[in-house]
Amino acid sequence: MQMYRAVFSAKNAILIFLATLGVGACQNINELKYNPAISPNDWCQNQPCWEYNDITISQPSSSIIVYLLAAFTLWAGYRFYKTKADQKSRYWWAITLFLGGLGAASAGTSFQAFGYMIKCAGQDSCMLSSWWEVVYNILTVAGAGTLLIAISYSSMSTIGQKWSKYYAVVSTLAYTIACLVGAVLPNAFLVSFDFMIMATIPAYIVIVGLHIVQYFKTKEHLVLTFLGCWGLFALTFIAYTFYDAMGYTQELWKKGIWFSENDVLHVMMLIWCAYVYIVLVKSVKDRRTV
Repeated sequence: MQMYRAVFSAKNAILIFLATLGVGACQNINELKYNPAISPNDWCQNQPCWEYNDITISQPSSSIIVYLLAAFTLWAGYRFYKTKADQKSRYWWAITLFLGGLGAASAGTSFQAFGYMIKCAGQDSCMLSSWWEVVYNILTVAGAGTLLIAISYSSMSTIGQKWSKYYAVVSTLAYTIACLVGAVLPNAFLVSFDFMIMATIPAYIVIVGLHIVQYFKTKEHLVLTFLGCWGLFALTFIAYTFYDAMGYTQELWKKGIWFSENDVLHVMMLIWCAYVYIVLVKSVKDRRTV
């Protein structure tokens, strides 16, 4: 009973701490501004916008793509959940995809569709980030942790499954605190897309390294299927990074072609999600442990 009370008290303390950070973040994140500054009048000079009455939609075609990605990801998660039976790996894949779908919707709302309304409307200078983006960052890091748990039930021993859960909880909590602190200070790097990606890398390194080693040892079809999934995932970020580094977005926007590096990311993620939906949803199963 005393141990239960201690754990309960620790959880309450963490929740109170996170809530306190959240309140401070709400008050301070608006202070993060673009450098050089972007005025509300300049926002739609730098990217495509569609205006209707008092509503301004930023990057309308990109918004359609990202919301489609969110819906498809949530549907894939639903399919895993409906077919989970007693398979814990399938259950955690469902959680991962639910988090990813909600994250994509949150990101699309602030980075694309309602970016002007959230970051610029009523401001002297447009905000660099928003609460929508903070939520996206946290959901994405949590999704990497739950994916590691899902993979642990398909590919690890009982000990590996245990440590995967520890890692998921600790990494998500640590990142959430860091991200909220970044919003409180405010600090642009701690709430950035780059820092969020860095926080997810360790889980993916473990997953990919594990499956490479396992495939050379066992030549199992399921492991090969997973490697195809991670190869497509890596290709997605290579394409995104290349497109961004070459500066194709601004060049195409000048010609009236609304296709950005984020569109590359989201289209490739749609392909990745289709692979998950078509291939993995039929293949994922728990590993027998002793």
